Formats: sequence, structure tokens, C-alpha cells
Amino acid sequence: MSKTSYALIAVMITALLFMGAVRGYEFYAARAAQEQAELEANTQPFTFHNVPLQLAPPQAEPVSRPVLFSQRKEDIFLEDPPLSQEDQIKQAKDTIKSILEDYKDDPNLRAFNQELQQVTKDQAVDVSALGGENLPQLLQKNPQISGVVSKHMQNPDFAQIMQQIFSNPQFIDSVKQLQQRAPAAQSAKKDDK
Repeated sequence: MSKTSYALIAVMITALLFMGAVRGYEFYAARAAQEQAELEANTQPFTFHNVPLQLAPPQAEPVSRPVLFSQRKEDIFLEDPPLSQEDQIKQAKDTIKSILEDYKDDPNLRAFNQELQQVTKDQAVDVSALGGENLPQLLQKNPQISGVVSKHMQNPDFAQIMQQIFSNPQFIDSVKQLQQRAPAAQSAKKDDK
């Protein structure tokens, strides 16, 4: 064989090796791309420093058993028992006393209370007696009370205070309670005699 033949065979073998290397590289690149695609499909999108992280699949949480609805048979409302008559009277007197306590420092009201005590000989200590249960007997025994009231009502400051006191809804309710209880108490006293 000649040198030319050896050269041609060498060129052919080199060409075959080059083509085999190209084919091997293409096969390797396709296989690497396929593995990368499978890896991306099977992994979570979270990464740390461009390294994909595989998170554990979420665990199933235990679920409580369903609770069947049962309709309540009755509703129970808790409330205080109604007050006895003695407690209602005491509460009404305390309410009146509390309202009048707000005006105790007014000089006009103090002057009225002092004159009322003098006229009734300490039977009526303050203005609360004018709204109490014994008002009819008090007016019958002491007719001068109306003169004291009309005299002090001439003072506009005193009239304004009286308006505030006697227009207070709690004061009105308390006076009504005391005056409604008074006839029942008087009839009970007459029955005892």
C-alpha cells in the first residue's frame, strides 16, 4: 500500500471519529436536557443559591369527626328576681337621695331646706319630703309649706334647680313608686287597727 492510501485511510478514520464524537455529544446534550426537564418537572420552584430545593409533600392533617346539629330544646335567660316591696321602696328612696346629693352644695337649695325644716318643725328635712309618700299628711299638718315653696320659686336659680330635679326621669319614677305604695301602706295600717 502506498502512502496515499494510508493518508486516505487516516483521513477517513479521523472523519469517522469526528462524526462519532459529534454524534456522542449530541446524544449527551439531549440526554442532559431530558434529565434537566424531568428534574424541573418533579421539583418545587423554591431554590437556595440557585440550587433547587425539594420540599417534602404536605402531610394530611387529621380532621375531627363531624358534629351533628341538635336543636336546643329551650332557651334559658338568667335575670334577677323581682324586688320585694320593701326593696323597691328602699331603692326609690336611695335614688331620690342620690339625685338630691348632686345639688347639696347649692346655697339656694340649702336655704330652702332650712326654711322647710323650720316651718315643719323638722318633719320635712329637705326637698325629698315634697316627693315622698307622706306628702298629703305633711301638707295637711303644715299649710305654710306652700308659702315657702312660692317664696323660693321667685328666685330663678332655685326654680331652675327644681326644674332639673323634678324633670329627672329617675326622680319621677321613684316618686311614683313611693306615692303608689303609700295608699297600700295606709290601708294596711287601717286594717290592723
